[in-house]
Amino acid sequence: MGYESIRTKGVELNLKETKPKSLTKGILVNALSPHPYLFWLSVGAPTITKAMSQSIIAALAFICSFYALLAGSKIVLAILVGKSKSFLVGNVYIYTMRFLGLVLCVLAFILFRDGLKLLRII
Repeated sequence: MGYESIRTKGVELNLKETKPKSLTKGILVNALSPHPYLFWLSVGAPTITKAMSQSIIAALAFICSFYALLAGSKIVLAILVGKSKSFLVGNVYIYTMRFLGLVLCVLAFILFRDGLKLLRII
């Protein structure tokens, strides 16, 4: 992945040729993702249970603020991504990807070396 990032040439955007079906994709991704289920089983449900022992208002405040911030952050992210299309074809993107590819290669080398040390090969 690091090598491919170093060799990146940029991105060609042909956005007018296809229909994005963003809402359908978003619903499908969120329904199939294990993250919401893991969150509600491990953090959300215990927090609501504890809040319910205080008052129903505390539980409702947690749920409302959680979903407002979750949806709000996704909306802000979608707006930022929509406005950053020109960034994907510019030189800044290419050099950023190459730099991150180099960092990824260095990290891979360090992790590989640490693995060999743990296996007592070196």
